[in-house]
Amino acid sequence: KQYKCKTLTLEDLIALILKVIEDTEQKGEALKVKGLRGEVSVSELFNSEIIDKRTLEQLQDGSLTLDSLTKKDAVRRYLDGTGCIAGVLLPSKKEMMSIYQALQRGLLSEQCALGLLEAQAATGFLVDPLTNQKLSVDEAVSSGLVGSELHEKLLSAERAVTGYTDPYTGAQISLFQAMQKELIVREHGIRLLEAQIATGGIIDPVHSHRIPVEVAYKRGYFNEEMNRVLSDPSDDTKGFFDPNTHENLTYMQLLRRCVPDPDTGLLMLQLMDKGSVLYQLSEDARKALQTARTTVSAGLFQGQSVTLWELLFSRYVPERRRQDLLRKYKAGTLSISEMPALLTAIVTGAAGRGRAASSQETTQQEPPPPAHNGDAGSSRHRRSVTTAPVW
Repeated sequence: KQYKCKTLTLEDLIALILKVIEDTEQKGEALKVKGLRGEVSVSELFNSEIIDKRTLEQLQDGSLTLDSLTKKDAVRRYLDGTGCIAGVLLPSKKEMMSIYQALQRGLLSEQCALGLLEAQAATGFLVDPLTNQKLSVDEAVSSGLVGSELHEKLLSAERAVTGYTDPYTGAQISLFQAMQKELIVREHGIRLLEAQIATGGIIDPVHSHRIPVEVAYKRGYFNEEMNRVLSDPSDDTKGFFDPNTHENLTYMQLLRRCVPDPDTGLLMLQLMDKGSVLYQLSEDARKALQTARTTVSAGLFQGQSVTLWELLFSRYVPERRRQDLLRKYKAGTLSISEMPALLTAIVTGAAGRGRAASSQETTQQEPPPPAHNGDAGSSRHRRSVTTAPVW
């Protein structure tokens, strides 16, 4: 209006607009939330397409608090991730332990345990499932969560979070960029990158949070060729070993076989007893389950065509029920043709109960917070667990 009435010059109008933009940006930079290794401004969340313009304005004018923002699932997944494989569960004994403890007790092979620990390090932190602590590699070694013999290998994996150093420019670069510059072996890099995507998204080490795939493309942290590689599971991407079925799987496939701990929500890898009926099945019987497919309308497999084998070993089928189904299948009293309807009903029911339990817990109380990073002084005890809701 002032410009139209000629009481404000064009130069003054431009200066005023630039000042408003600068003030707005400064407000966005001043408002920060906790990221993986440092604070993240809400302006950065907007630039990363994690929040929209309206949300940014609400934060700036105070109508939306930072606490409310970080409780939104769509935001939390990029700040905290959706959860890695945190530890090991022995259902028959209702006993929980860390991955390193399972290695020490001979329950996991060194290769299997190292792969799971590297995935933890590359997706944020090493996890103590008994105390619900998230620790850096240095903190984990100091506290005894992992042994010093794994220190260097886990530090290397952790650079997928903190960033690699370009030997020519000294710049901080991402895991994918390090793979392109051959600073990390391609097969190893693919495993870690797939684990990041399976747990919430590719990590931007410069800004200390995960980002959507489209933003990763723009920042050079990902490309269409690598997307095709990871979208088509093959021997190159199946870098994680299932100690139960002795299969090589992608991290996402192995995650789907883990069950959430009822107290913390951490995802735990169940280990079957050596006397499991699974180990008594003939090769033909196994292949029949691995070949037959069905479509599920609920849970993690919603709308997907999956094998009966995948459903049978998913988190939705309790261990006792799984053993009972395998026993009947082996005895011939349960046929392949009867399996789809039975497994679909189990999965649908479990997924529904999981959603209901999750919703009820959210309305009644906040979930127990994880311990602060680095608070590793408390002693560790094996903990017995009860059945957790699944989703």
